[in-house]
Amino acid sequence: MGSLHANRYPFTMIITVKGRGSPSVDVRIQFIEDDKLGEDIEITVRAAERNKRAKKLLAALSNHSNQLTLSQLFQEKYHLNASRIILIMRDGRYVTAKTAEGDYTIKDALARVEELLDPAWFVRISQSEIINLKYLKKWDFVGGGIIKVKMEHDIVSYASRRYAKKIHEMFLKRRAKR
Repeated sequence: MGSLHANRYPFTMIITVKGRGSPSVDVRIQFIEDDKLGEDIEITVRAAERNKRAKKLLAALSNHSNQLTLSQLFQEKYHLNASRIILIMRDGRYVTAKTAEGDYTIKDALARVEELLDPAWFVRISQSEIINLKYLKKWDFVGGGIIKVKMEHDIVSYASRRYAKKIHEMFLKRRAKR
């Protein structure tokens, strides 16, 4: 039978979060070891009411959880850390993932690989390529609706006209969030 070990790791962290235009709020984080969970992690959010701040926290936790899940599934299936990928491209029947450490062949279709990538960071720029925005250095419109995409480690690619408008809108959204 599982047991709780609150005293084994007795820490409670209090973080003061200051919102834009709203009063600060203390968030208490407490770790409790529970053998019944096995390899799982359970997060419980307790608040006086389900207000705007509580909903925002739940949304952030949910989004982060989804990103971790996708990353773990990608790692398990392809034995490659998705966060280290700069560019993924279709290369004949297979897919090549370019990283700072080198190129890796993934024996799967680009569409199936894309399903396991975090859409907040991985963006399709053409029918045959997906980039990781974490490694984006610069993008330029070169005419005719084509976008030249410069990535870290001197990787250059081009977004097709078909994807250019969508990419441009996404870049503008990201810039507005900064």
